[in-house]
Amino acid sequence: MRANDRPAAEDGLMTWDDTFRFRCGPGIECFNSCCRDVTIFLNPLDVGRMSRALGLSSTVFLGRYTTRLAAESTGVPAVVLNMQGDGKTCPFVTEKGCKIYEARPYSCRLYPLDTENGIEYTFITDSETCLGLKDSREWTVETWRLDQGLVFYDDMDHQLKDVMKSEEVWEAPIRDPRMQDMIYMALYDPDRFREFVFESTFLQKFDIDEDILEKIREDDVALLYFAAEWLRFALFGKRAFLKFDKEFLERKKKEVLQKKRS
Repeated sequence: MRANDRPAAEDGLMTWDDTFRFRCGPGIECFNSCCRDVTIFLNPLDVGRMSRALGLSSTVFLGRYTTRLAAESTGVPAVVLNMQGDGKTCPFVTEKGCKIYEARPYSCRLYPLDTENGIEYTFITDSETCLGLKDSREWTVETWRLDQGLVFYDDMDHQLKDVMKSEEVWEAPIRDPRMQDMIYMALYDPDRFREFVFESTFLQKFDIDEDILEKIREDDVALLYFAAEWLRFALFGKRAFLKFDKEFLERKKKEVLQKKRS
């Protein structure tokens, strides 16, 4: 077993079969302290889940509770949860714990671990700060991931990395504010993106199967998969199920020709 009373730098990296000891709850003296003085980046699944748990549209949630950033290296938008007061406290933490616990963000589910690649893990804290690491309850990294519902994020994380961390955006960073807003809308603001798909000329331009349209009308996760596919096409020209409507293209060609003649 790994010794949790040593900091992660000394303890090294863990993989899915490695064990650690941890428990968190009201009986732990430092309960809720990890919800303060911390920077929490939200991923697209987090935004959808949290906004629904609060009964808010994603647009309202983003405006009320988050700050929009852009990665300096790639220009890809990112979203950070706004903390409150001098103690930089999470707006959803109470004395009894998280009031949206079932919809808590990925990073909160992963705590006390951290990972960059989903394969190798390290501790984000130590037992002097987090007394829960002194508890006797034992986990493997894999059983902790299962218990915290992290496997739900795995496939979507893979999909989004193709967009947010692709070689193309490293080679040609996205600096155009309009392109950045398009990515932000598609990934983080499902209500605005759904409106864009169904209430703009989008469906005139693209021939989308009816079964896909039916899914994305109500299902935020299905819409996010759709958004990832659309961004691959819009940013990198990679087509999957997206097909241009031939009649729309012909009409546009005729309009361009008429303008040139007039």
